Amino acid sequence: MIAFVRKYAPRALGFAAFVALAACSSHGIAPTSSGPKVIPMTPTSVSPGKIQAPPMAKPAIVPMDTNVKPNDAIGSPFWQPIPGTGSFAAAGTDGSLWVLSDQPAGSDKFIYHFVNGVWTQAAGTATRLAVGPNNTLYAINSGGGAYQYNSGTNTFTPLGGGCSDITVASDGSVYVLSNGNAPGSDQAIWHYINGGWTQAAGSGVRIAGNWDPQTYTLNNGGGTIAAGGLYIVNSLGAIYYENTSQAFALLPGQASSIAPTSSSGLYVLGATAGSGGYPIFYFDLDAQSYGSPLGSAVNISTDTINLYAVGTAGGLYYTNRNSKDTLTLRVVNNSGITPAYVTIIGLNGTDNTDTSRYHVTASGQAVKFASGDFTSINGGAQGTTTSYNIPLSPGLTMPLPYLKSARIFISLGAPFITVANLSDLSWASPDDWGTATDPNFNILNDFIEFNYQINPDTHRSQLFANLTQVDMLSIPMQQIVTGSTHGTQTTGIQPNSRAAIMNALLADPNFSVLVINKTATGTSVSPLRAISVKHALYNTDHSLPNVPHWANMSYFDNYISAVWTFYKSHTLTLYTSGFGTYTGTVNSANQFVFSQAGKPDVVFPVPTSEDALTGTGQMVSLPCGGWSGVLFDACKELVSMLSAGINRSSLLLDQSVSRNASHPCNLAPFYTTTPTNLYSQILHKYSAPTVQAPGGAAYGFDYDDVCDQSSTLADDSPTAWSITIEPF
Repeated sequence: MIAFVRKYAPRALGFAAFVALAACSSHGIAPTSSGPKVIPMTPTSVSPGKIQAPPMAKPAIVPMDTNVKPNDAIGSPFWQPIPGTGSFAAAGTDGSLWVLSDQPAGSDKFIYHFVNGVWTQAAGTATRLAVGPNNTLYAINSGGGAYQYNSGTNTFTPLGGGCSDITVASDGSVYVLSNGNAPGSDQAIWHYINGGWTQAAGSGVRIAGNWDPQTYTLNNGGGTIAAGGLYIVNSLGAIYYENTSQAFALLPGQASSIAPTSSSGLYVLGATAGSGGYPIFYFDLDAQSYGSPLGSAVNISTDTINLYAVGTAGGLYYTNRNSKDTLTLRVVNNSGITPAYVTIIGLNGTDNTDTSRYHVTASGQAVKFASGDFTSINGGAQGTTTSYNIPLSPGLTMPLPYLKSARIFISLGAPFITVANLSDLSWASPDDWGTATDPNFNILNDFIEFNYQINPDTHRSQLFANLTQVDMLSIPMQQIVTGSTHGTQTTGIQPNSRAAIMNALLADPNFSVLVINKTATGTSVSPLRAISVKHALYNTDHSLPNVPHWANMSYFDNYISAVWTFYKSHTLTLYTSGFGTYTGTVNSANQFVFSQAGKPDVVFPVPTSEDALTGTGQMVSLPCGGWSGVLFDACKELVSMLSAGINRSSLLLDQSVSRNASHPCNLAPFYTTTPTNLYSQILHKYSAPTVQAPGGAAYGFDYDDVCDQSSTLADDSPTAWSITIEPF
């Protein structure tokens, strides 16, 4: 139900004495009350436009070395590797990365562009790179020539000479450091805009344009940082900011390089190198302080949000973590039931090769399952522990680490029991809906599925959070996700609705079997839970004891027969998410045939009620059998749409089903006729509405995401996630 994402990580990088603010002196930051208020000098200098740019070399095409250097990643664990090697990196706002190779010998290196996992080479060599807000590349070669790259013609246009560093401002104009002092010392600052050069006040050895639109007033009279200006590092390591008015502000600390973000802070590469390079820090302009070291590198760059780094061995890495870039999880218990607990279990979200299971501590640390945590059961084959529970008293606020294929379990009245297979410490997920001997069967518990990782395409944190009832409903919960992509979103069961849901199921002879009429351990709550139709069908098929069984195996037979008859003289249109539009009619052999020009037909025999309810079995194997790749994916999507139409009993009232935003769904017919999936209908009725699901967003069957009716929330830059246990 959750779409999982890939990822990438940098290395250790060291920091000299910072002038002010941060108290982490053990990390090389020495606090002091204030720094010297010095206006950077403005040397006499010749316009770069009057200095001829040395020719840009046009090297032969040399494939990028795409090896990953994992041994180079000796920094914090949230760094993720990029396949390739380099000596300098400059990030674009489009998620691509420009890199100077470590080849050939000499100062000028090959230039490569990394887009969607593919490296291409630009026709030039350089010593420094910069990328503008429109993702235009600029370069300086060892002779001091400044160039603008034209990707369409794969050529470089000279802008001027005598340059040693280059950056691009938020308005797309270019700043360089150029002549006026001895090489290696502070150089004059020149501004290239509208085809002309003008000298700016000040000088330095490194510059970086500011793309943050906000204004900040530095503590201790350091000055003001307003939009549109320029960060400067001078030969003493002092960090200045030059406003567009040419007024200067002095930031605390010392640096060898800086990489500003567009969101209230800048990354700083320390002034003194250690064995792993220069340490990386993040300066929070809101809090006016430096965070703990983020690793070490020889070069850093940002796409205004994410940080890219080059390690001492040439490894390329990125992260979106800084002192502010954490997802805060808040859990609130409004149920009135105590004790209450949270258990968080998942896979490592920063390393796809790590198959170990992790639990999360109250401080937000992901810790591997340990054999010593478990007490053996089942003849020693498995072990159980309650030590992974975090008490809710009455609530919890914590940072959330990167995890994938993860779950947040809530338990009320008794601790949640984590079960592991002791042979390999793999997690044995609970089966409360199918196994009465499961250790958690009598415990009031429920869960939310989630994936919290770095999206490899956008290089931003991404959260998928699914408050699902595809398996069961036991504890009514709501979730709120806040982020920059979609703002604030809410899904979940409405307060004081649990009893109404259970009573509605108990009142129906077909669906009453889903309710487990037991009292939960340590509480007075009954029923214990309601399981989904899918699992009740599974329990029936496998004759599982002491759990709910689905009795009416022909529940949808008459409805399915009516649908097949109707579409002998009508056409059903299926708008897929990315496989084009299919139209279907029922042929003389009573087969529902879906066609699209240039594609093979997808043929559905009449499904059983069970296959239609679950979207599995012969409803998949018969139309999709023998196919693979895109054809299988398209066929499976047609299965999902037919299954959704049957569960919602809408196919006789609406002759289309859509997974395509360009073709909005007609929600009016959903669940308005009988028979219908009452379990899903009731969940939607008592769930919080969303824009896509004004009748309530819930995940009542496997394909409730058709027409975006599911309770899944997603954001590419999440900042807060709250879960509220509602009154019953």
